[in-house]
Amino acid sequence: MSQAAGKHTPEIVLRRMRADDLAAGLKLTQSVNWSHRMGDWQFHFNLGRGWVACDVHDQVLGTAMWWPYGDDFATIGLIVVDRSLQGQGVGRQLMTMIMNDAGSRVLQLVATNAGLKLYRQSGFKELGGIEQRQGTVLPAAAAPVPSGTRLRDVTHDDVQALCALDARAMGVSRDALISALVNQDGGILAERDGQIVGCALMRPAGRGTTIGPIIADEQSLAMALIDRCLEKPTGFTRVDIPAQTTELGNWLDTRGLVCVDRVTLMRRGELAQPPGKTRVFGLVSQALG
Repeated sequence: MSQAAGKHTPEIVLRRMRADDLAAGLKLTQSVNWSHRMGDWQFHFNLGRGWVACDVHDQVLGTAMWWPYGDDFATIGLIVVDRSLQGQGVGRQLMTMIMNDAGSRVLQLVATNAGLKLYRQSGFKELGGIEQRQGTVLPAAAAPVPSGTRLRDVTHDDVQALCALDARAMGVSRDALISALVNQDGGILAERDGQIVGCALMRPAGRGTTIGPIIADEQSLAMALIDRCLEKPTGFTRVDIPAQTTELGNWLDTRGLVCVDRVTLMRRGELAQPPGKTRVFGLVSQALG
């Protein structure tokens, strides 16, 4: 038995995450005031792979998940440890298991301030900030749609084209994720010269609706896509955007989606910058990228 910070540290057993662990995972995220609900845990679990840290009675005391996008890239998230064990190495053990699972893949995650030290020591480097923006939508004049561009609702027939658009923006294929999102609340896409050039997908999440990914070739198109989504009854709404997209951030302020937190995008390994102008202006979630 070991002692840490003057407290008894229980024996920890690591094992693969199972579907019947999701209720315990939900309790952990609730304990740190994350807005996840059971549907969010189920959505992430269905697409990824996870580990849990348990005591000898199989009570879940920590979680970590990862989502492979092909053989070369993956994201990591839902790393949560019971408050009584924080700072005692449980998060590090879970990270080690995830990185062993992922092998040689380039890894990406979004770090809170509390996790920065661990992730730096694990070989991750900061790429920039991510702003968590949320609120109840305020009425406003419609954002202008760029010239020559048409917006319309996403349909199931668009899945293949949306997967290709997302791959151009990310530099990796996330077909299973994009397909799952289209089966949620759909979204809005942008067409120009007969080609899909942008999209904003929606899903029920957290305290209401999350919009993401938001993909476009310019910030003005990203704003128009979000604006069209906000015409729907989204209720409380959240988007997670790169901090450097200041024009988009300023516009979101006018729509009532204010910055409530800023976290750090980190990556271990190098991922080539996708060619062209198409970029991700909003994450699916901080875990999924």
